Amino acid sequence: MTDSNARPERAAQSPVARPLYDRARWEQALLASGLQANAKFVGLALASLAGDAGYLPAGNVQSVRHIARLVGLQPNPVRVAMTALGVEKFILRPRAEGQSRTVGRPITLTLPSSHTGGHP
Repeated sequence: MTDSNARPERAAQSPVARPLYDRARWEQALLASGLQANAKFVGLALASLAGDAGYLPAGNVQSVRHIARLVGLQPNPVRVAMTALGVEKFILRPRAEGQSRTVGRPITLTLPSSHTGGHP
């Protein structure tokens, strides 16, 4: 017996039915953005390193130097690219206050609201 008042669209909105991070969707949004090529390149490298939830914990894997070696760029363009990714809301990183500059800050890959229909 089914409940005639049940709303099927509610199930689609639950966190289980809708993942918080979809790498393919994130990469499509990144590539369709107006970001410069280096920022897109660095973003794709970050996506390849991120876990299933789009998260890179604090450590050296996402440090500017590691990413620079990974993609074959100098550290300064990588730093500029990561700043651009943050400004455009493709990544979230906590402030570096009180943290060692040699250890990469945690990074969360996010979709800007312009790519989610206004919903994070």
